[in-house]
Amino acid sequence: MADVVNLITLTEGAKIATTAGATVEVVDNPKDGVWVFGKYLVCPEDPSLVGSEDMFFAQDIVEVLD
Repeated sequence: MADVVNLITLTEGAKIATTAGATVEVVDNPKDGVWVFGKYLVCPEDPSLVGSEDMFFAQDIVEVLD
């Protein structure tokens, strides 16, 4: 099981993996520990989302990628 991701420490440019299997780049972080804004880099479930931005809640994020 992956470690818990502390959203408060995520910086812009960090890459994260989601429960849906997407890879997302953090573009803004309000540092509330609940959600971040990110841009889809890879989205196997819906490739049309690549390049678009969305909100990602803590429970949607499984790990920080290198």
